[in-house]
Amino acid sequence: MELNLPTNPDDLKNKIQSFLGDLARNPDQEVAGIYTRISRLDPRHHGYSLEIQPDRSEEYVKSKGWRVYGVYEDPAKTGRNSRRPGLQRLLQDVRAGRITVVVVHRLDRLYRNLESLLRFLKLIKRYKVRLVSVTEQIDTDNWWGRLVLYVLGALAEMYIWQASARTREAKLERVMKGLSNASYRFGYCNGLCSSCTDPNGKDYCPLFGHPDRPESERGRIPVPHPIESHAVQLIVVSYHQGKSDLDIASALNGNIFRLPDSTEVHFRTKGRPGSVPPGPFSRDNIRDIVRSPYYVGLVAHYPTRPLDMEDDPEDPRRKPNSLPLANKRVPQQLTEGVHTALYAKALWESNMQLRKAKSNMKATTHTPRPEYLLTGVGRCWVCYEYGKIKAGFCGVRGGSGISYYRCATVRDRGKNLQAKQSEEAVYTGTRPVEPNHQWEGLLEAHLGNWKAEEVEGEIDRLVGKLVIPEKWHDMIYAYYLHDNGLAEFERETYNLRKELERLQRLFTGGYLNQAQFEERAVDITRRLKEHQPASQPEVKEVLRLLKDFKSTWKLLSLSEKKALLKVIFVALYFDQDGTIRKAMVNNPFDHYIRPVCHNIS
Repeated sequence: MELNLPTNPDDLKNKIQSFLGDLARNPDQEVAGIYTRISRLDPRHHGYSLEIQPDRSEEYVKSKGWRVYGVYEDPAKTGRNSRRPGLQRLLQDVRAGRITVVVVHRLDRLYRNLESLLRFLKLIKRYKVRLVSVTEQIDTDNWWGRLVLYVLGALAEMYIWQASARTREAKLERVMKGLSNASYRFGYCNGLCSSCTDPNGKDYCPLFGHPDRPESERGRIPVPHPIESHAVQLIVVSYHQGKSDLDIASALNGNIFRLPDSTEVHFRTKGRPGSVPPGPFSRDNIRDIVRSPYYVGLVAHYPTRPLDMEDDPEDPRRKPNSLPLANKRVPQQLTEGVHTALYAKALWESNMQLRKAKSNMKATTHTPRPEYLLTGVGRCWVCYEYGKIKAGFCGVRGGSGISYYRCATVRDRGKNLQAKQSEEAVYTGTRPVEPNHQWEGLLEAHLGNWKAEEVEGEIDRLVGKLVIPEKWHDMIYAYYLHDNGLAEFERETYNLRKELERLQRLFTGGYLNQAQFEERAVDITRRLKEHQPASQPEVKEVLRLLKDFKSTWKLLSLSEKKALLKVIFVALYFDQDGTIRKAMVNNPFDHYIRPVCHNIS
């Protein structure tokens, strides 16, 4: 960094005069702009209230004999950046020459960003305006005040970094304990019925004013709302039946529903307490409910943007270096919650597959594009045999409503320039395009389309012969019970295994006799067995499905079948007769698929 030191005695004299010149300013000529701010990080700190700050500042201004031009307030605004309307009005008046000194109660009320604070000082200095902090007795007209300002500015920034880190840690800790960070969530309430403040409580909930619900543990654990919980169940079932978010929202808003206890209600959103009252559903509300894992008993921790301190006081809307952020819709962590699930996890997973499939479809003004089982997996053997071309399958629907598969090469022939070029080779960029006669020969080799029903029948017969090995069962059980699979059970049994090892060492060393060792070893072994996935009662239904995989395959939805095919196969090549000619199988399925594919190369 260049220090810009004086080069001669005259230069030194000018710099000293620059430091001390404004000290001779007549106090009667000083016009003060008082700035106040209260942060969302410390809303209960009464020492920083918007009443106390201007009072203390005005007392200081009057004691100096200065005139107050105006008070600029920014309630509930962060000090990390300059995107504050009160601060921007202050800067406008500084530029206009209406203010000669900016007064703040404390320096961190102005900024908690040292770089922005220094930029702010440079900006107001350009207009011969100085900064005064009442509490710290900082005046930027003297070198000591500037030194203290730099130190306190750095400390103020350190506070916000620490506060951000603590907040993130606290939120993650709550998630790991199975508790949500949301104060209000549609479908649930805090269970404090005797003192209910829920927006859908009074004149709506039948339990309003009743004794508190003991399962809420005095409001610590959210409990199902007597009315909203039924709306959640209706929404997810309707979505699974193929209805769109908008259709579901319209149905909820336009109908009265009869609950299991014969009560008739008109469903409504919870809103946001203090800002948005309960009202009609939008498709955004439906989307959030369908997508949230909270309703199946899981608590999610989503990606949060890193603390962003980039700022420009002169143009706060400009973001020079925007920090990247992971997909906020994909949770980083899913933990079993302490609250009650409103519906089955399997239904949520199925809806997520359905939503993912819909997101990959192009939006049209007509009926939604149908899904096809072999999209992304099925390939054309004719193209592969002709020139090792990896041409995929495209699903089409005929005029009679029958679905077909068509080779992508045939589909694109009307779009490809090869069909219109001479017999000379044509180049597009660096990739050569085959001459026209080769292209026509490839097209003639295709006899037509494949009926979807026949081709997909081949898949049903092939996958239906798959037998799930017993050695896979524990792994499947583990992923059924926990998202982390076997790793979850390994963590749970780690201490037990270590205890068994320690017991063995004690017995070997003569510290335990045979009877003591066997008694403790049997107990630990029993507990280890109870922690195995196969010992959990929830997996009995899974075992039945694994033993009869052919029937299980038939029960899967189209989206689930597509997802499973992509796990098993890299690609499946079909010839003109709709017969599988080549199967590229992912490991370890290749050992169990190939024995049932006698005609597959």
